[in-house]
This record gives sequence, C-alpha cells and structure tokens, in this order.
Amino acid sequence: MLRPQQLEDQLQFMISTLIQRELRDPDLGFLTLTAVRLTGDRSIARVYYTVLGDEAQTDRTRKALGRAAGFLRTHLAKSLKMRRVPELQFFPDATLEEGNKIEALFARIHEEEASRPPVPEEEA
Repeated sequence: MLRPQQLEDQLQFMISTLIQRELRDPDLGFLTLTAVRLTGDRSIARVYYTVLGDEAQTDRTRKALGRAAGFLRTHLAKSLKMRRVPELQFFPDATLEEGNKIEALFARIHEEEASRPPVPEEEA
C-alpha cells in the first residue's frame, strides 16, 4: 500500500493524464491540476485546479469537471490497485491569486517607502 503522499501524487498524475487524453469537453479550457489531497480514510480525493481565463471560464470548467467525475473515477478504478477508489471532488485553487495580491501589496509598500524623504541622522 502506498503512503498517502505517494498516492496523492499518483492520483494527480493519472487524473491530469486522463483529462488531457480522454476528455473531449470544450468547456474544460486550459486546466492545470495543482494538488490532490486525500481524506484520512482515503474515501474522498479533493482535486485542486487552476484555469487560465476569466470567472466565466472557471465556472464552465467547474461544471465540466463535475460532469466528468464519474468517468474519471471509473478509469482510475481500472488502473489503481485499490479496494475502493476515492470519490473525486474538484475545487478551484486560489493560492496563485492570493500570492499575486500579497506580491502587489509588497510592491506598494516598497514604492511608498521609496517616495518618503530620508530621515536625517541625529548627531551624537
């Protein structure tokens, strides 16, 4: 039996390969799987993804992944040597947007610090 991290990595690879090669849904868009996290009992796999595009494209991709979950799980069952294949739940991954927001805040702080006049040193 694989360790949880190894199984999560294997699931991520297999799901992304299936999406790339087997799914023919035009609503998927440009999709990247960022992580797979299993629950403690390995009954649910939370699959995190990012989509290139606007909010409407993200919504269409979410719906397309929901429709394809059963198909993907069936194909995983054929390849994995597990007694029970986990249920797939898809979630958009917002860490990239959060990182960009934090980076923009740091840039703004540096700009404000650069625009301030230098503090004169006190003579001792």
